[in-house]
Amino acid sequence: MEQAVAIRTQFRCGAGTASAEAEMARKIEVREKSVVDEAAEVDRLWSIYDAAFAPLRAATPMRHGSYERAEFEELLRDGDFRKYIAYVEGSVAGLCVITTRLDKIPWVSQPYYAQRFPELAERDKVFFLTGVVIDPAYQSTRRVGAVLLANAVRSLGEEGVLCADYSENLRSGLRPFVERTLGRAAVEVVLDRQVFVAYAYRKKKREA
Repeated sequence: MEQAVAIRTQFRCGAGTASAEAEMARKIEVREKSVVDEAAEVDRLWSIYDAAFAPLRAATPMRHGSYERAEFEELLRDGDFRKYIAYVEGSVAGLCVITTRLDKIPWVSQPYYAQRFPELAERDKVFFLTGVVIDPAYQSTRRVGAVLLANAVRSLGEEGVLCADYSENLRSGLRPFVERTLGRAAVEVVLDRQVFVAYAYRKKKREA
């Protein structure tokens, strides 16, 4: 299962930090692309994707960053997935991917969402956030991720439902991140939980 958000947000306080984040925000440009096929940009996005998920591999029992290189490139070429790319002073710094084609997401059950949100599904307004990845060099500030996701969500229109999946181990930061990005309270409905358990056992010791 893919992890929806691979952002390790770190919070710092003080006027200096606020000023630095405001300055960073002015350097960020977000572009929406239907297809990404320029070789250098594909290479850069893959390196960010791979590096962003690396710290999560030992953090949860789920396999994060589940796309292999060829699959990732196929996704970048697929027009059914909206790609939002963040640039900092012209350099690629992050990627957000959203789609309404839930049938194209291997770990998602499209019939479930069609039944759960029938009216919105009928109008193609059930959006799935398949991933947000930020260059680790920019993960010490929340600005790049916030600006990227805010632009992506605002492009979806005034009505809809944005769905995502995540590891329970990483859940605590997701809702605050979405609320800060939208600038308003977000109603979170937990649709289900994937629980991983391990039962350890050992051979009984013989009684003396």
